Amino acid sequence: MAESLLPYALTTVARIKSRLAITVSAHDTILLFLINAATDYLEGECNRRFKETSYSNEVYSQKRGSDLVLRQTPVSEVMSVQYRAGLKSNPSWTEFIVDDWELEEDGQSGIIAIRGILGGTNLLRVSYKAGYKIDFTKYGDPASHNLPADLTDCCERLTVKLFKRRESEGKEREGLNSAMTIWKDLISPEDTETINKYRRITFF
Repeated sequence: MAESLLPYALTTVARIKSRLAITVSAHDTILLFLINAATDYLEGECNRRFKETSYSNEVYSQKRGSDLVLRQTPVSEVMSVQYRAGLKSNPSWTEFIVDDWELEEDGQSGIIAIRGILGGTNLLRVSYKAGYKIDFTKYGDPASHNLPADLTDCCERLTVKLFKRRESEGKEREGLNSAMTIWKDLISPEDTETINKYRRITFF
């Protein structure tokens, strides 16, 4: 079975070909591989899934009076916020009443302020939807595609670098008509700035 573009890919083959001024399909497969690799790299560095996804029953250890920082953001919907009651060996998950929690900053920060935790610490369980809508066929329509442009740009720059370096892997420099090209580090300061902007700090 042929490999396909990841459903959460941060760009498309057509967009990369446009950047590289490629008009033929000979490199489509390698570009697809590189987009997938760049997407997975960026998600790994940022500790998050960028495409909007539903998460069911994520469990968190929560101290009394502290805000709950969800693993994913931006949060578009919270379906359930529960705390563990009963015994450790026989837990009973109980729904918070609506006034006992509040989604902060319209979900952009992924923080839920909890008002009603009993005891010093507790386990919480949350079901929610978070991430950006990705549909490059509707680019420019925020209702269908709201992935930040700088994330797509970062993925595309990384993919282009990978494509240009694919035949020189392991070489520091390469001669060309008596000129010398010195390959720079794959991740530029601009790329690092974008990664740091979207990196999710985990506390669990």
